[in-house]
Amino acid sequence: MLAEIALRAWTPDDAEWYVRQVADPEIRRFTTESATLTVEGFRTALDRLTSSDDELGWVAVDPISGERLANVAALRNGGTAVVSYWVSPDARGKGVATQALDELCTRALTVWPITGFRLYTHADNLASQRVAEKAGFHRMDGMPTQREVHGEKWPVRWFERFR
Repeated sequence: MLAEIALRAWTPDDAEWYVRQVADPEIRRFTTESATLTVEGFRTALDRLTSSDDELGWVAVDPISGERLANVAALRNGGTAVVSYWVSPDARGKGVATQALDELCTRALTVWPITGFRLYTHADNLASQRVAEKAGFHRMDGMPTQREVHGEKWPVRWFERFR
């Protein structure tokens, strides 16, 4: 298990790494990342991210080596923020996602006057559900059990975390 992670801002130099990561079958299976994402598409999204008051996103890195480990992001929607995350294949199972998600929430609360966070996972993504719970999220009842992702109906589980 990693002792610690750090979050840093995304840069255009991260584009090729990001595009390679989202081609991973598990990331494709359980996230909304585009299968056709290009380096230019990443850079366009980065421009949008850096100019938006309603979006936050960082790359989780090893604080000593600087090795990129994961992506965390938040989208503010009124008084809450919807968060998302994925971890590179080499960093899975080491606590990276839990630490990165917790730090994302901490940072978002310093920027936005929100009351809490929401996230959804594919119903089959048990690892992501464990991450959410370890990061202080609780299962939400009464939420839609399906979402459309890339033209398919996904079975989903919703989680929330309050300030």
